[in-house]
Amino acid sequence: MKKQFLLLLAMATTTGIHAQRDTLNAVINVENNYNPVVTQATKRGFIPKTEENITGTPLELEFSQKATPFKEFAGERDVRDILPGQQENRPGYVRIGSGTGSNTDAKLSYEYNISKNDRFRVIASHDGYNSELEGTAGEWDSRFYSSWVSADYSHRFNNLTLGVNGMFGNNVYNYQTIIPTDKQNNKQMSFGINTVSALAGPFAFEAGAGFSRTQYNYLWNEGHRFGENKFSLDGLVRYELTDARLRSINLGVDIDNYIYNGLEGYDNFMSAAFNPYMIWLSGSTRIKIGASVSLLTDNGSTFAIAPDIDFECAINNTLTLYATVKGGRDINSIERIEQVSPYWVCDNQIKPSYTIADITAGARISVQSFSFDFHAGHAYTKDDLLAIGVYYLLDEGVYSAMALENTSKFYVGARAGYDYGGWLKASLAAQYNHWHCNAKYLLDTKPELEAGANIEARFLEDFYVSAEYNFATYAYDIPSLNKNELNVRATWKFLERFGVFAEGNNLLNRDYIKYAGYYEQGINMLLGVSATF
Repeated sequence: MKKQFLLLLAMATTTGIHAQRDTLNAVINVENNYNPVVTQATKRGFIPKTEENITGTPLELEFSQKATPFKEFAGERDVRDILPGQQENRPGYVRIGSGTGSNTDAKLSYEYNISKNDRFRVIASHDGYNSELEGTAGEWDSRFYSSWVSADYSHRFNNLTLGVNGMFGNNVYNYQTIIPTDKQNNKQMSFGINTVSALAGPFAFEAGAGFSRTQYNYLWNEGHRFGENKFSLDGLVRYELTDARLRSINLGVDIDNYIYNGLEGYDNFMSAAFNPYMIWLSGSTRIKIGASVSLLTDNGSTFAIAPDIDFECAINNTLTLYATVKGGRDINSIERIEQVSPYWVCDNQIKPSYTIADITAGARISVQSFSFDFHAGHAYTKDDLLAIGVYYLLDEGVYSAMALENTSKFYVGARAGYDYGGWLKASLAAQYNHWHCNAKYLLDTKPELEAGANIEARFLEDFYVSAEYNFATYAYDIPSLNKNELNVRATWKFLERFGVFAEGNNLLNRDYIKYAGYYEQGINMLLGVSATF
């Protein structure tokens, strides 16, 4: 009865939406997009804050790698402090876990210093599940496995560091539909070169070039594959003035050329983004003043400009005031849509989103082991990328449809944290977002009230236990689908190089939706072993 009621409620709100073949018949969705504290493995690319380097010292070895980011994962404390109580960082790490719902979790990381100037890294990950889940159209057999491997090599010369990197990823999954979709086998690959200067003079720079390709199956025709190719150039040039309040003048450049094949309705185009900015330092005050300027050859307005301003002032050792004014253009490429939801379907090319301004002001307080942050702000985005879950009655299929609509929000939030010598850590975070959108039903993926709590305790030197709770309501609310999630994790190092871990996720067994139209797994458990070498 619950599922029929939700379906009828959603159908009543979507009479004006049109999609791939016919009029849409239902929209139901809440997205899991708020995690104040991440306890599970994640993938991330590292971008150094090079503008902070104002002392004339060489840049760090890490690259910006915007063109082809090097993927890493974090989990079981930190990628460089993997096992509780570990006394030294070791070059290798491996873990493997298995759990309910055919959940798997396998990770491998190895860093080899060939010489004092040469370093090689490789990281691999495989995780996913194969389980019967609650769905928008009823229970269904869901399968989603994600695998990727990333490697890079770098060599430090006298005046600069040069590196190459590559990545290959693969997602294997199925849609919630009566149409067989077992051939969903989306691939991503990239290759890039990067260089960072190590000059001690006033000039410093970073530069990178890369190629990436994303390849997908088309939902309604499994034999039809299409791809998005991207050639990228990025760089940063800085001139440092070490004896003046004006400490540096900087220019960032990011150029991407998108080429499509096998997909009608998508035109090739080039995007060029420029980020000029200056850094001032005066006593305990730091100011960054700049702009984000972008140009397009097609697919949207050709020119856009937005502010890029940071202000931070330490009143004393306890209180710091800060403010930011940010904005800019986000290219709604297939790569970005895939991050919003892998279950997407869209016939037409989507023009970029443009944040005219996102203004935030706040204060940070730190007293010994206690920290507190309060902030408030307002953001306005033109052509915001929104996802809605669609139940297509003709083919009894569910997919994520993408839409563009202007949105604005006022938000206010706070975070408190406590750290007792590393033995006990606790944090609380909450934010309220007041959204405005002419098509309010498109906001069912946007959180209204979001809150979370995390506590982590260390017992002896070798045993950690953590618990995480997340709650969220949504701007276009269906109360029964609010996020209400509890996760726990324990890690124990029982030998010098070996440990075990256990996870319990979504222990409240709530059927909230992770992607547009697709529910998160219910309660699931995971057990595994880990080792360093």
